[in-house]
Amino acid sequence: MIDITSEKRLKQLLESCGHTSHTHLYYLGDKEWFWDSDYEALIVYRSVGKRRIVLGDPIGKPQSIRQVIEQFIANCYENKCMPVFYQAKSSYLPLYKHFGLHCAKIGEEAQVDLSSFHLNGKHWLKLRNRINKFKRNGFSVEVLFPPYSDSFLKRLQAISDEWLSNRKEKSFSVGSFATEYVSRFPVAVLVGPDKNYEAFVTVAGDHRQFATGQEEDSVRRRITVDLMRYTKACPHGTMDVLFLSLFLWAREHNYALCSLGMAPLANAGDFIIGKLLYKYGSKLYNFKGLYEYKNKFGPKWEDVYLVYQPASVYVTIALLALIIHTPESKKLSLDHSPSKGFINKDSISRRRA
Repeated sequence: MIDITSEKRLKQLLESCGHTSHTHLYYLGDKEWFWDSDYEALIVYRSVGKRRIVLGDPIGKPQSIRQVIEQFIANCYENKCMPVFYQAKSSYLPLYKHFGLHCAKIGEEAQVDLSSFHLNGKHWLKLRNRINKFKRNGFSVEVLFPPYSDSFLKRLQAISDEWLSNRKEKSFSVGSFATEYVSRFPVAVLVGPDKNYEAFVTVAGDHRQFATGQEEDSVRRRITVDLMRYTKACPHGTMDVLFLSLFLWAREHNYALCSLGMAPLANAGDFIIGKLLYKYGSKLYNFKGLYEYKNKFGPKWEDVYLVYQPASVYVTIALLALIIHTPESKKLSLDHSPSKGFINKDSISRRRA
């Protein structure tokens, strides 16, 4: 559970700075939070052994990003921990390098430009026909917003349980099903001919206009596809239809961008990092298939990086595979003390030496 003060502070930060493709995962309860000393920037991470593995880049006011990175790294060194940033983007690579960390491309994130998305032309014929076939067979897609009834959440739980079968939920960089978590987000559902819900995706992002009842045409808001679940009774192509219907709905409601998440190793040129990820991550991902599936929706691809200490990369990759594959049940540990964010310049200089 996240305490009220911390959630309020995060909400204010997201309203002023915007969402990223990772901010919805802050609510999973499997990460620790590190605020800068002014509570204007935030880093979320998982502690594993002597490593603090951060998910994505910090969020916050531009002038506070450098401060929170510097304070976090200093705090890591003071506690004899190694800082690691997983799925970082290019924006802050110069800062990470300034503090003595190395960066390696580990994949690309698929981002669909919703403002120009369409299904016209020969290129989209196959997917357009798929949507039309679903419609003819009595299927439809609806986007619903919380609060949800208990019966609706139980149905989503049943769909999720059937989809998981004997598999375990992953964690850290992907969502996992819990009614409290799912209840925070809109849900796109596939409705069958018998009016039962047969599949769903949760839609994270900035949905302020639905809370206020006013659309904000000038604000370029983004969404992220999170959980994706379906029953065994679903026809082939169900997720295609859900995604395409969601893109068209989002375009109509003035969303600008939809993240489909990362494709690990997509055009990653670092041989050593790629070899390690294949070795430790092959059981978690069908690397080529995942890239090809996302690529058929015509996304723009953004580079994604691992930021690390060179001497620690082998163990770091193994630990990343472990925490993604193994859900953590511990409660969120929140860092409320501004003093813990204060900079120890000596500790940074010692690490650079």
